[in-house]
Amino acid sequence: MDPAIFLDRDGTLVPDDEGAGNPAAIRLVDGVAPSLRRLRDAGFRLVVATNQGGVAHGRFTEADVDAYHRRLGEVLDAASGLKRTVERFYYCPFHPKGTVPGYTRDHPWRKPKPGMIQQALQDMELDADRSWIIGDSPRDIEAGRAAGLRTVLVSRDRARIAEAAPDFSAATVTEAVELILRHRDDSLVATAVASGAAPIARTRRSRATTRKLRRDRDGERLRRSLAELTEEVRALRLRRAETGAIRLAAMGLQLLTILVAAVAFLNLGDTDTFLRWIAGAALLQLVTATILLFDRS
Repeated sequence: MDPAIFLDRDGTLVPDDEGAGNPAAIRLVDGVAPSLRRLRDAGFRLVVATNQGGVAHGRFTEADVDAYHRRLGEVLDAASGLKRTVERFYYCPFHPKGTVPGYTRDHPWRKPKPGMIQQALQDMELDADRSWIIGDSPRDIEAGRAAGLRTVLVSRDRARIAEAAPDFSAATVTEAVELILRHRDDSLVATAVASGAAPIARTRRSRATTRKLRRDRDGERLRRSLAELTEEVRALRLRRAETGAIRLAAMGLQLLTILVAAVAFLNLGDTDTFLRWIAGAALLQLVTATILLFDRS
């Protein structure tokens, strides 16, 4: 499953003002477009999750919200140079103090409840443990925390930061993205809390520990590959008596091909190295096939 960044809309991507509901008046917060491109380049999928209680108050309709999101997507794409910079827009049109019948009620999607985020995690098959939320309000942080995300509050207000108790706080969206890219591989461990609404304490693994765990995983893959190779050799010995010299050579090359391919997959993080090893494996496979064809003739 992929990691994602959940983004609040008003006050995070666009200024939180009276023009925010008008598609023709869309303007992005400074630094948003290049920051979102960096997140996309880093492998995150981007999702907007926003309360739009203005529908319940009669200020605009759901059709207006959809039109706004279509235009916002176009503006973001033009500014970032990407296609579908934000993959999906989720919003909650309900408000318990609204005036429009049918919308005047609370709803599980309305932040600080996590329903909207949980729905997106399910719909898009996202990995909550590696996902984050960026917002400018304590309700964004509470919703993200309840959904199991790591949280970044964009604010300079110390009282607001203390109220929200996010994992990180940042003065700007650009700074928030820097924090995410710096800490995206941290290990998250929730400690016991007295209340479900209390902030979740998290411990962060050092980069050295992260590298060690990666080496351990790579070592385990190599051990499995060697075990498979050993089993193949054992089976080869049992068949040797009934196998001709040419076919025996082909089997040896096949085993070597498997080993070279295993080394290639251990270097998936380095594209150039991976391509060199996998090309070698392909060449060995071609030689093996050629030998077997000659043997049949």
